[in-house]
Amino acid sequence: MTTSMDGQKTTRLAVLAAILIVAAGVAVWFWNKPQTQPSLEAGRQVAEQFLGNLNAGRAADAWASTTAEFKSAQGKESFVAATKADDLFKQPFEFVSAQSVMVQSQPRAEYVYRTKDGRNLRLVIGREDNAWKVDRYAK
Repeated sequence: MTTSMDGQKTTRLAVLAAILIVAAGVAVWFWNKPQTQPSLEAGRQVAEQFLGNLNAGRAADAWASTTAEFKSAQGKESFVAATKADDLFKQPFEFVSAQSVMVQSQPRAEYVYRTKDGRNLRLVIGREDNAWKVDRYAK
């Protein structure tokens, strides 16, 4: 009987240890999980650098500072041609607001800028290789 009781205690301890290890692993994962949204200022800095490149006629530099997903959706040549042809990107922008939006079930930061003639441009900032980059834009 003593051997049977010792076996049950050992099994219970092993199960308890396994549960604690899994719980600790989940806690560490949540603690180290990368952010999906930058701080307000970090996101604005990324957005305004992108817009500054466009305003200065450096569309290729603006495109180079975007995520791989952005680059895949819009090739460099088409982006450069589209932004050079659109007078929206030749005007200065003023920051209007920032909000959280869902992109592929992940919260992302969206920054809204407005030109003096009242047109809006929305920039979504995403994380890639531990850096914040423009992930998409919409007029």
